Amino acid sequence: MSCQTIGLSALLAFSLACASPCSSAQTVAEPTTTTIVVTAARTEQALADALPSTRVIGRAEIETSQAVDLPALLRTLTAIDVSQAGPLGSQTSLFLRGADSRQTLVLVDGVPFARADFGTASWQHLPLDQIERVEIVRGNHSSVYGAQAIGGVVQIVTRRATKPEVMLAAGSQGTYRASAAAGGAWGEGETGTRLSGSLSWRRTDGWSARDPDVVAGANPDRDPARQGGASLRVEQGWAGGHRTQLSLGESDTRSAYDGFTPGLDDQLTTRVRMLALTTRHALGAGWSIDAEAGQTTEHFDDPTAPQNFGVSQADNRVRNVAATLGWHATPNHDLQFGLESRRDRYSVPGGATQQRSTGSARIGWQARVTTDWQVQAHLRHDDSSDFGSTTTGLGAVAFAFAPGWRASLQVSTAFSAPSFLDQQYADPAQPLKAEHSRQAEAALHWREGAASLRAALFVQRQRDRIDFDPNTFVAGNIARARNEGLELMAQWPIAVGALNAEVTLQNPRNADTGVTLARRSKQALVLGWNGRLEAWELRASLRHVGTRRDSDFSDDMTPARTTFGLGVARSFAPGWRAAVTVDNATDHKRPEVLGYTATPRSVLVSLQGSWR
Repeated sequence: MSCQTIGLSALLAFSLACASPCSSAQTVAEPTTTTIVVTAARTEQALADALPSTRVIGRAEIETSQAVDLPALLRTLTAIDVSQAGPLGSQTSLFLRGADSRQTLVLVDGVPFARADFGTASWQHLPLDQIERVEIVRGNHSSVYGAQAIGGVVQIVTRRATKPEVMLAAGSQGTYRASAAAGGAWGEGETGTRLSGSLSWRRTDGWSARDPDVVAGANPDRDPARQGGASLRVEQGWAGGHRTQLSLGESDTRSAYDGFTPGLDDQLTTRVRMLALTTRHALGAGWSIDAEAGQTTEHFDDPTAPQNFGVSQADNRVRNVAATLGWHATPNHDLQFGLESRRDRYSVPGGATQQRSTGSARIGWQARVTTDWQVQAHLRHDDSSDFGSTTTGLGAVAFAFAPGWRASLQVSTAFSAPSFLDQQYADPAQPLKAEHSRQAEAALHWREGAASLRAALFVQRQRDRIDFDPNTFVAGNIARARNEGLELMAQWPIAVGALNAEVTLQNPRNADTGVTLARRSKQALVLGWNGRLEAWELRASLRHVGTRRDSDFSDDMTPARTTFGLGVARSFAPGWRAAVTVDNATDHKRPEVLGYTATPRSVLVSLQGSWR
């Protein structure tokens, strides 16, 4: 049976299951708990009220998945294209709604996280044990957050433990994990203090990143990795409506990889540091002011990089300062006025330093104008020191036309700033401009109790895309792209537990040549099931990704890939559980990236506990 047939059969099975839900289902997550999301409108709101396509992955899902890293978590739970060139710590790219990996904005506690040289985020260096939740908003969102938000925004919220917790795990490929977290509160009411912190460590012997049977001269030895992380969060209340929060985080990753020099033992050491300070104050008469300041840095050390056409050491830094004046006219109306300043810096020891500063002003409004009608609108102007200025906007309207049913329409624009590497290869006589995107989306949303379904049709157009002239190899705003697609997101109770599903059907392509954009599939499907039988927790997942063009420089196609995951856990005392997780249970051999070894079957046994 082909991978395409497996994927379609799984989708049919899901549809049949959805046709007969069982109201007495037991689910791992509490269906009565209201999930709060911040990223969709830059203010707290119930997930059910968010108009953009939004997915929240909470701490419970992270722990249940037992994923080795953030890319593995996103593979398990979302239909987002992920390409990783090896084990833990290996170069990773994520493609959201068909956009380039450098066109998805990543935030850590509200602070942009990106390598200014390539313009991409280092997903592989954010330890899962330091993450409280992940919020994913699909589609143009520059009018809310600025550059890079063409594909969407992924916000990482760092760990917030409320009690002592511990986890120990061991598994195949010489994998070991350990983490500990604790938190507490002092004081009462609006003047209380909260403190939480966490530590994590993991290592793996890995496998050969490049496949020596496919790539001539590839180093056949294993590529091990180790990663340590720590986080600290302090929250202080001053009075009613006045609160300040400080979060700190750090991770250190040492990973081996296979570059382009045969037999060379490539070793990359990366240190990531994050700092975010937020203070919020009520001013009276519905007015409030929020101030934010933060910094993310990434330093890498790669002694063998010159042999692989790179640099040995470099530092990336992003600093962001923002202030927002909010007016809550009524409980159903929220108006925001914001100013921001962002500074990007990339430096090589003993070499040149590249810098960019961007100033921004924005206004946002969301309201429930009647019981049935809901609106959201944003307008933002960004002015950069090296690629000029741009204005983006978003408008959305939703109508609840029947109990549990809502239809919405959304139009938006976004932009992506050129990376410093793009500027390095640009013609000095023709400075690079920002890339621009327009998007329209129509969605239908249904919810009843723990069951929900969201279907969205979207159309996206990009202009001024940065590409290399094949004759001169000079970067310029010479390309266009387009994409049309359908997204389905569902959660449905069944006889025992609940089904979760994401399906993406799209056609991302170069608008000038008609060629499919590299490493983006036209079909992606994720099915997940979680259930509980007395003290037992059970999990199963299926992921299917269609064929993908491997690179912009060849017509080679990465074959379709279907993988299965299984998990079982048992609670044996209050707050304590033992678990076994199997990823890629069928040991599927087709790679995510041509020339790189597919992640083999892996087994992880873990013990998790907490003291109440």
